[in-house]
Amino acid sequence: MPRHRITQADVATIAGVSQATVSFVLNDSAPAGVRISAETKQRVLDAIRITGYSANPAAQRLAGGLTQILGVFTYESTFPRSGRGFYGNFLVGIEHAAEQLGVDILLFTSARVVDGRRQLTRDGWQRLGVADGCLLLGQQEDRGELQHLLDTNYPFVFIGKRGSDRGRLPYVGADYVSATTRQIERLVALGHRRIGYVGLRGTDQPTLDRIEGYRLGMKERGLTARFVELDDVGATAAEIVDQGFTAILVAPENYPDELVDEVERRGTRVPSDLSVLLLGQPHHPRPGGRAWSGFSIPREEMGARALHLLSRLVAADTSRAGTRRPQPPELHQMLACVDVEGSTLAARDGADHRTEDA
Repeated sequence: MPRHRITQADVATIAGVSQATVSFVLNDSAPAGVRISAETKQRVLDAIRITGYSANPAAQRLAGGLTQILGVFTYESTFPRSGRGFYGNFLVGIEHAAEQLGVDILLFTSARVVDGRRQLTRDGWQRLGVADGCLLLGQQEDRGELQHLLDTNYPFVFIGKRGSDRGRLPYVGADYVSATTRQIERLVALGHRRIGYVGLRGTDQPTLDRIEGYRLGMKERGLTARFVELDDVGATAAEIVDQGFTAILVAPENYPDELVDEVERRGTRVPSDLSVLLLGQPHHPRPGGRAWSGFSIPREEMGARALHLLSRLVAADTSRAGTRRPQPPELHQMLACVDVEGSTLAARDGADHRTEDA
């Protein structure tokens, strides 16, 4: 796949037809006396699907100029039925940045959510062409779709750290590794030694980074990393108590409220017996619930910084300009997370229940 913005000429070459024929198929009309067979039409449609070509009618009306519209595509539902939801703060930051840049934001929602997830390949490719570039958010992204956007040189930025071939994928992420390591330092300074990590061992980037930060922090302090898989909340709470942990780290998506409820039902008090640090804000906090200690993710800043980066990528796009402009210097931007004091962290009194091994 050529690394340039796909044009009608590219579609015509793949389909083995003239560029005029591609235009006739796209417009679903042909001049008098011109007949396009069903087979030829299907070849053009297949080429459009394979390349992800978008006619971009808004840009055509502006004779190839920029639309000053930037898109936002989320792989999960943007507006939840209850609560503010995961994306709220990101969208606030994006809106503020859009005001500063003087651009409009288009939220792509036409792709249906199937099994909790959207895909660009479900009617999304053609829509992207309406915007000059797009922000992508989500925990269940399709790596093949991201690679396609890179290969076709469509300007986009992912909100959240993501790996890619030769590091070409632009993103603005949160530094979970350093933030998690810092929580170990906070606990050790308060006398904790038996510190566990509780949660699902997924392969998503935030989970991988949190686990890396936990392992690194424990190793630097000469402590043994201990993991408790989250399956049944009650069984997990029982294992936490049985293991004799004095502190645990929990990711916000791993039901922290329910978990602490079950721990306290077993006679272990938080934070006097067990400190609990949350590795990010709770996804669905309880009204009047616990004030969690741990760290917060700079979601508003991530949204704003991502839109600024996207605007620079669009400006550097050579497909609509006669001269090459320099690429932005930082395609990968990592933002620091902020420690939160909260009320679920306390000093450890006395010795651990068990001797810490090396």
